[in-house]
Parts: sequence; C-alpha cells; structure tokens
Amino acid sequence: MNITKRLYTYPVLSEERDDYQNSTFDANVSYKMNGVNSLHLEFNIEMDNPDLQSLIGSGRAEYVIHIECSNTSYRTTIHSIAEIVEKDIPIGRISGKIEVVVLIISKSDINGLKVKDWVDDYQDIAFDLSKGSILAYKNIPTFDIIKNYEELSSASSIFKVYKRITKEPKPMEVDLDSTQIGIGLGLQEFETYSKFCDKIQFQPLLNTMVVFPALVYVFEELKQDDGIENNEGKKWFVSLSKAYEKRGINLEEEIRSNEKTSVQLAQEAMELPLTAALKTMSDIFDTNEEEES
Repeated sequence: MNITKRLYTYPVLSEERDDYQNSTFDANVSYKMNGVNSLHLEFNIEMDNPDLQSLIGSGRAEYVIHIECSNTSYRTTIHSIAEIVEKDIPIGRISGKIEVVVLIISKSDINGLKVKDWVDDYQDIAFDLSKGSILAYKNIPTFDIIKNYEELSSASSIFKVYKRITKEPKPMEVDLDSTQIGIGLGLQEFETYSKFCDKIQFQPLLNTMVVFPALVYVFEELKQDDGIENNEGKKWFVSLSKAYEKRGINLEEEIRSNEKTSVQLAQEAMELPLTAALKTMSDIFDTNEEEES
C-alpha cells in the first residue's frame, strides 16, 4: 500500500515532497525469524521536526505502520509513539512481497496548525486538519519473504506434521526420506495438535513439544559417520544449510564439530524455543489468575 502521487491540500513531510525546508522523516526495517513460526520485524523511525514531535508528545498524533502482503491479503496496522517499534507476524500469514508504509497520523482534529519549517509558500498559513490526516509518510522498499526466509521459515517449510493411523498410543516418529522432515503423530495427538497449531499464542509450546525433539533427532542422524552424505541432497537439508549460511555459519562444520550437542544445535537453530515456551506458559497462567481474581 505504498503512497504514490497522492495530492494533499496541506503540507506533508516526506522525502518525495518539497513541503518542508530541512526536516527529515525516515524509517527502516530489519527482519529475522523468531523461532520457526514467526517473522520478527523491527522498525527504526527518524523524525526531527519539533512541531510534529510536539503533536506526538501531546497525544494529538502518532506513528502508524501499515504492513500488507498482497499474495495472502494479510494486512495489519501498528500504532505507536515510540521511534523503535517491534512486531511478530505469523509466517503462515505472509508469502512473497511485503509492502510497508510508515506514517504520522493525526489522532484528533487539529485546528490552526502551523509548522516553522514549512517552505515559503505555506508560511503565515494555518491549516485545520481532521482526525486521521496524514502528516508525514515514508514508503519502505518492498522486501520478499520467500526469497529471504524460505529456509527454516516455518514448521510448514521444512517440517510436515502428519497423522499416523494407529488404534493405540504410539511414540512420535520422524521421517527424513522426503523433501520435508516428517513428524508423525498418533490420532489423538494429531487431533490436539491440529486444534491448536493455528493459534499464535500456543505456537511456542507446540514448537518445543513437537518440532524441537524432531530437530534434535535430525542433528543426531546428521552427526553419524555418513549422516551428511546420506541427506545432503534432500530439500530440507539444503534449506537448513542455507538458513545457517545466512547467519554466516557453515552447517556441515557445525555438525562435525564436537563442541555442541544435538540438543544445543537444535536450540540454536530454533532460537531458544524452551525460553519462548516457558514465557508463553507464564503469560497464559498469569492471565488466567488475573481473570479468576
């Protein structure tokens, strides 16, 4: 939803416009995977106009970040008065190109607005703006999630959880002989997993209970004498290797080194899933206790 060729009846701060003399409004975004199911975005906003800063400080304006993925029709909006903003997005909700625009929006009607840094054409003019008016904007260059995060981007990218047809409880099984790492669950376990796997708040718990032990098994197999040779041509291995490469790490060297156990390697690959799971448990129980009291 980038802003292009839009006309305004009042001055707007943007690098694409010449309504201000010296003021700057800029923003950039960095992103990385948060575990296997979430994309973590961090926005850094730079704005040096004292008059607009005063509007934000007094609660009459705010930063608004609009994120959109046209391939999946995913849209979300973040409201903030801080210049550093973080957001986690379920990786399953996005695919392909992501468009982002960062704005300053009025939170209420603003009467008689004057800004000292306006160009000469607007000096000595006051504007009455309605709630929701755009005061500044920055179009963030489009970035491609598939291109940059295809490797280890979600449980559905290199992992496939499937149902085992069993009449009695059976241990979880891990299959390495297909394009994805297969995680087989019994009927009851699969039904429970399916019930909660799309609920964002439970994903850290499910990752730790299901994906993490499977990944430990994967590293154990890869550490065997012929483990890498037997699996290096499979798609899931290539994806895992590329994910490590993006972090500046050689996967084969990590596996062959005796400095880290399979448990340590799996935790690092998933960015400490146990920490996220325990925090999720704490948040859930704390919320329940507050509701009961």
